Amino acid sequence: MASRERSVLVLYGSETGNAQDIAEELGRLCQRLHFESHVDELDATDLNALLQHQLVIFVVSTTGQGDMPHNSLVFWKKLLRKKLPPNCLSRLKYTCFGLGDSTYLKKLVRRLDQLGAATFIDPYEADEQFPDGIDGSFVRWAEDLKKHLLQHYPPPSGLEPIPDDTILPPRWSLAPALGAALGKIPELDLSSLTISQTNGTPTKPNLPPDGLLPIPAGWTATMTANERLTPQEHWQDVRLVTFDIPAPPSGERLRPVPGDCLTLYPKNFPNDVQKLIDLMEWNSIADSPLDLSTCKSLPRNLYSPTSCTLRDLLLNNIDITAIPRRSFLKYMSYFTSDEYHRERLLEFNMPEYIDEYFDYATRSRRSIIEVLDEFTSVKIPAERLLDVFPLIRGRDFSIANGGATVTQASQDNATRVDLLVAMVKYRTVLRKPREGLCSRYLASLAPGSTLRVSHKPVLSPIHGAANAQRPLIAMATGTGVAPVRCLVHERLTHPSPGPMVIFFGNRNRAADFFFEDEWRALAEDAAKRGSELLLFTAFSRDQREKIYVQDLVRRESPRLEGLIPQRAIFAVCGGSTKMADACKRAVFEPFTENGDEVVRKEMLGGITWWQEIW
Repeated sequence: MASRERSVLVLYGSETGNAQDIAEELGRLCQRLHFESHVDELDATDLNALLQHQLVIFVVSTTGQGDMPHNSLVFWKKLLRKKLPPNCLSRLKYTCFGLGDSTYLKKLVRRLDQLGAATFIDPYEADEQFPDGIDGSFVRWAEDLKKHLLQHYPPPSGLEPIPDDTILPPRWSLAPALGAALGKIPELDLSSLTISQTNGTPTKPNLPPDGLLPIPAGWTATMTANERLTPQEHWQDVRLVTFDIPAPPSGERLRPVPGDCLTLYPKNFPNDVQKLIDLMEWNSIADSPLDLSTCKSLPRNLYSPTSCTLRDLLLNNIDITAIPRRSFLKYMSYFTSDEYHRERLLEFNMPEYIDEYFDYATRSRRSIIEVLDEFTSVKIPAERLLDVFPLIRGRDFSIANGGATVTQASQDNATRVDLLVAMVKYRTVLRKPREGLCSRYLASLAPGSTLRVSHKPVLSPIHGAANAQRPLIAMATGTGVAPVRCLVHERLTHPSPGPMVIFFGNRNRAADFFFEDEWRALAEDAAKRGSELLLFTAFSRDQREKIYVQDLVRRESPRLEGLIPQRAIFAVCGGSTKMADACKRAVFEPFTENGDEVVRKEMLGGITWWQEIW
């Protein structure tokens, strides 16, 4: 283990990759100031490791109701152990950068302080709602951090900070594997060749590879249905995708509960991969066998067999269609001989040009391939692949069926899982059609396709026999109805469930009323069990004056007033924190205004407010 002196540990808790990217950037910042920097996820860290570094930086995002990310749950449990002495972390000097809801960040700071730790610079909480977003907030905070470190922890005598225009050594390098590969002759893969009917030339179909990825603790799932729910002429393609997931040979079958997610791992299309290989001039090595076991270290979430090729990595693991982060554009600047290209790429990383980066990359949704095709002078060395390019991350989808339905599969001892998926396809200011990587991948899969998936359990459960007796008030928009449907299914497996009031909003009744017929059947089932299920719908574009879910919630406040004192469960699901906040106001404001404010606030303290917002 490295000496504490000039050693910085950067730990991240990340759901979507934003916190991880910021942590990597902070690690490089410290490296340029001649610290020995280590970057890792929170769950990979033991509490003793915190004391073996001079400084520790936590980068944390939150999910759901201010819950910690899944890759920090183990760390958080360690931190909460009652047997920990009050001053066991008295040697720890730390700071935090938070993304999104600050609830978990505040809990983390409070607990670290209880254990004797002290901040060396004030923690910072960034939010997408800030005028310059998370990116702008981070750039400013990172500048303050750099000044603080230079002032209080200056580099050793005679050393100057490593300039930004000097590239740092790679954290992960494919050089050993590539070095071994160059001495071998690539074998031609004929397994997926098809014969063209026009000229007889062998051509490979432009479909993602169908091999199973080595996902740790993964499940093998077979797609049984990929059904479009919206009309063909409708602008949005929403699918009900169904998987059968058999139990492993030695072990129990999957038993999901409401709020759980199924994680899918999309793959790239061969044509896109070939375009990148051409742009980077990697054709001579793209199909040479690689032995990744020769590499000193590999990224934690690289799901690849040790024997593969560069093309395999690009097809299965590298997110070449992602919107490039600022750090990627900066990496590009190191590998160009064109001075104009270099200056332009560096501008995107300057605080004063954050707006330009947003317009160029985020607003227009440019992909990495498109950017590399524009800056054609950039030639990234293949050995830097894992160091420069982002990995494909799994996409989480809320499970849309529950209770008895989820256990009825076509195979013995298997679980059937429904996902409600809005296929991401749109146009931007560039006028070019955009398609989400996972959407395009799912659209390419036919029933019978097999893939590896993983299961992500809910962090704040609201299911079970006791919760089923409580009233449920659910507010959902679009595909946010998926976890609500799952919860209703599950509640109806218990005797005498509490009343259910569902508010559902979308654009048009004719095209966007998901599970319309099923809601009637569920209401009849609830009535047979002595319960009640009421559904209120808001279709915003079906009339001149737009009506939203929160408008209906406010309109029905007298009905909700009688349910709140019964410790009601409120579930808000959809794609907008704005909508969730508006729903909360629509519940809380009428209730507190119509009675003794103190008493009413006490009653609101007894409810459960559960959110699934993405």
